[in-house]
Amino acid sequence: MVEERRVLFLQHQDDGGPGYLGDRAEELGLAVEIADLARGAPPDDPRRFATVVSLGCDDSVLDPSVPHLAPERAFLQEAVAADVPILGVCYGAQLLASVLGASVRRLERPEIGWRPVETCRPEILDEGPWLVWHTDAFDCPPHAELLASTDVAVQAFRQGPHLGVQFHPEATAESARAWADKYRAALAEAGTERSALLD
Repeated sequence: MVEERRVLFLQHQDDGGPGYLGDRAEELGLAVEIADLARGAPPDDPRRFATVVSLGCDDSVLDPSVPHLAPERAFLQEAVAADVPILGVCYGAQLLASVLGASVRRLERPEIGWRPVETCRPEILDEGPWLVWHTDAFDCPPHAELLASTDVAVQAFRQGPHLGVQFHPEATAESARAWADKYRAALAEAGTERSALLD
């Protein structure tokens, strides 16, 4: 049933696209399909895809009024049940962690900037620095392996074929600039200088 070597990206906002992850998928010969959840629902059946990637956004997994939250949660639950590999990025990692039984919480202040991570498995995950940009954080799911963290939050875990990363491996210079312009208040709250981040 699976459409071999096809990757589904679940995108939530216009400035949060597949970026470098989409480029890498195409380099590997994978067909890329994007579901724009700001304008529609996920596809009917995750088993059509070899991999599902849930991207980041400025919504919160803790906010039940988010229109795409319940349909995406159900889609990821179905993917987990069918052993379809999921990569969750930032918001997507928070939602994946929640689906796998972890709690999500609001941070006292945002974690934003280029930060190295304390990696438990350097052969799997490099210490970076990676671009972190989030206002919520998650615990490591109860049956998952912790891969990396900072002093603020879990940064990566894996469980079976599923991987969640709190940081942004997809971010391009263009998307980082768009976020820096759009979320100046969050930058200030985090104590991060826009110019330093973009440099």
